[in-house]
Amino acid sequence: MSPFSSRLVVNALGIVPGAPVVSLRAGAGTCLAVVNDGAACLSMLADALAGHVAAVAGQVMVDGRDVTGLPAGRRPCAVVGWRDPLFAHMTVAANLAFGLRARGMESQAVAARVRAILALLGLDGLEHARPARLEPEQALRVMIGRALVFEPPVLVLEDPFTPLPPVSRAAMRRLVARLVRARGLCVVLLTRAREDALLLGDTVAYMAGMEIMQQGTALDLFERPACDRVATGFGHANSLTVRVARVEEDVARAHLPGGLPVEAMAAPGVVADRLATLCIRPDRIAVLFPTRAGIVADDPDAPPLLEATLTDLRQMGDHVLLRFRLANGEELLARRPPTPALQRVMPGQVALLAWQPGQAIAFPFRGEMG
Repeated sequence: MSPFSSRLVVNALGIVPGAPVVSLRAGAGTCLAVVNDGAACLSMLADALAGHVAAVAGQVMVDGRDVTGLPAGRRPCAVVGWRDPLFAHMTVAANLAFGLRARGMESQAVAARVRAILALLGLDGLEHARPARLEPEQALRVMIGRALVFEPPVLVLEDPFTPLPPVSRAAMRRLVARLVRARGLCVVLLTRAREDALLLGDTVAYMAGMEIMQQGTALDLFERPACDRVATGFGHANSLTVRVARVEEDVARAHLPGGLPVEAMAAPGVVADRLATLCIRPDRIAVLFPTRAGIVADDPDAPPLLEATLTDLRQMGDHVLLRFRLANGEELLARRPPTPALQRVMPGQVALLAWQPGQAIAFPFRGEMG
């Protein structure tokens, strides 16, 4: 993303003393999805962007303006999340109007803006309802409206869809996508759900703890993960500890404990006679259930075959998830289309697993096993 198209630029922002700094970019009319398994980490990032906590270091820039020193009430980043519920004693319309009236806006202008937000968010007919009568999806619409009445250039959504049932979750994703396009909003979606990030994010940042591990398109994070934590945490890849025998033309020839051979593309820093972490996504593993024992590959250039025992099989609708145990006791997940042949497979059967070197990546070993 060109720096000239960025509405929100977060430069080396220090949120917690001693923790890694955070750098992010997001443009107008786009959604940046930040994925983190930790709700507390997402809350800290939301508070830092909104100005609820003072930055330890770095900058928050909006439309080229440094807003780092501005307090929450004047920061052009509005946060919506379940930590800040609606006022229970006020109607929907009063909740939407409260902030505008507090800032001294004239009554007719307040009423006009509230009507516009009610229509925009599909809340017509609910203006006199109190929060206790609202469904969770309706409450979230009002919470978003309470932020949009100020026409903020940046809207931060803190894990907004978590309490919603699936149908409401899908409806709210569609609403947010429409708001991004129609109003040219810059939306920062902070979420623990990878699916929400994939469906809404024009760009995705994967966060481990308070550290941004990688930001890019979803394809970047899937196909070109920056490290094993992105590959496993975002890409849901299998992770195997291997010892590298040699590296030839960017391909690491390695062995699992017990001597089983494997191959993968070598990330920078992977060298011979050192440990590495091999990451392979479940959908990249080819699975063969031989009809007779003793099948071996005749092609010397074919990838190594790993003999494994099927321990579990789950029908997931559009795919079948298979769990295998290798001869050395390690486990691998494979994901395959639901073919008729797989319907006859049972746990306990022996299979041969393989992948092309380009489908896996070996990263420098970080010191922890698994």
